[in-house]
Amino acid sequence: MFKLPLMALCGLLMLSGCQSTSYKSVNDGNGEPTRLIVNISNVQNTDGQLIVMIHDNSGDYHADLNINDPEAKFYLKKIVTPTMPNTLITFENVPAGQYAINVIHDEDADGGLDRMLFPFTGMPSEPYALSNDVYDNFSKGDFEDALVEIGAPTSQIDLRLATHLKKVVGM
Repeated sequence: MFKLPLMALCGLLMLSGCQSTSYKSVNDGNGEPTRLIVNISNVQNTDGQLIVMIHDNSGDYHADLNINDPEAKFYLKKIVTPTMPNTLITFENVPAGQYAINVIHDEDADGGLDRMLFPFTGMPSEPYALSNDVYDNFSKGDFEDALVEIGAPTSQIDLRLATHLKKVVGM
């Protein structure tokens, strides 16, 4: 008798904890053109590619689609060959404003972030980095917490690659 209402309540509680997403940019207008330098540290090998994505809305940030998927959208992206121990990537003429930046070390160059099947199903297995080093034990963390201010004429964002397991255990 109480199973269905209890299950429904649990489902509603889970949904209420989900992050809301919007495809509307957090930036109101066009800011001054800015040179954005993304410094990626802790690059452990030169396998595959580094995928750098800049997001101006939470919908695209949370989508986590493979870059080869026609539905994948980013405000800006670059794909570069990794260099050890750091890789510098420069974006020119980025309008000043707020953005969330994420990097995937796509070691097998398949266009996406690989995930574990065992023992931690769904946990990212390839190194990644997020602006403000945000992450959650079960997700990439809130878009709002990942936002960084990009200001003219030049801004630099430092990101450190690590696997999700290393982030969770503090390595």
